[in-house]
Amino acid sequence: MEKCGTIISYYEHIYNRKLTDWERKLIEDSFQKEVFKKKEIIFRSGDSNTRHYFVEKGLLRMYVIDTSGKEFNILFARENQWIGDLSTPATTAFFLDAIEKSVVYSISDENINLLTNNFSTFVRYIKKSYIFLQRRLVSILTNTAEENYEELARIHPELIQRLPQYHISSYLGVTPVFLSKILSKRARKKD
Repeated sequence: MEKCGTIISYYEHIYNRKLTDWERKLIEDSFQKEVFKKKEIIFRSGDSNTRHYFVEKGLLRMYVIDTSGKEFNILFARENQWIGDLSTPATTAFFLDAIEKSVVYSISDENINLLTNNFSTFVRYIKKSYIFLQRRLVSILTNTAEENYEELARIHPELIQRLPQYHISSYLGVTPVFLSKILSKRARKKD
């Protein structure tokens, strides 16, 4: 089995062809495979963050903690998705941890720049992952929590199954009690 099988497959999917030996070597030399235990913190606010993560298996979450200690989930990344702080290599304002045991390929900011110079289409796929953040911000600012839950359930139903309700409520910016009310109202609508 090759060192970076999943990430090689990802690139071959993007380019719809087999990679050359040189391209495979470049990718293998750029990524580091890592395994994180459930609830393991990958980086903390204030850390000098220099890596981006591609999830092979598992589920990661990015969040912030306000001055009162309350967590706000910003983003989740599951299989075949990217996550990281775009302000790399500056110190990060975010926390990143593993919700499930996770296998990831991490890449330094320096290596991601090297790959984007050699694989221009790659940039489009990376941006696609991060564009979701911008849309999410607009959604938080313009939609109700109920509308945001409906959108999450429609676009990412697997996350509803995999995430505990307290993570979903934090992601929506509501209390678990309010989320229960949303779910109850939703269940009554189905009846």
